[in-house]
Amino acid sequence: MESTKRNNSTLRNKNMEAEAAIKIQAGFRGYQVRKQLKQKNNPNGETNRRSVRRKSSGRTSEIQPKKQKENIDLQEKSAVKIQAGIRGFLVRRRVKKPNPSEESS
Repeated sequence: MESTKRNNSTLRNKNMEAEAAIKIQAGFRGYQVRKQLKQKNNPNGETNRRSVRRKSSGRTSEIQPKKQKENIDLQEKSAVKIQAGIRGFLVRRRVKKPNPSEESS
């Protein structure tokens, strides 16, 4: 009985160690890929600190390359258009469905 408990606990420990190793390896691989992408985007090895997003506000800094600023403007306009479409859909759906409390009156 005691040997089976010992075997079960060693199996659990080995499984936990294997899972931990997999998570560490996956994290390191992700780091390597991000590093490679960063180097690919900046072949000179220079980092453009002006266009880095700030963690606190999520906004980009004021000084940005023109193309990147245009891309952000396009994304914002697209988001507004999508939100307007969804809001219109929800309003039309609410108007279309009769309210159950109003029917009984």
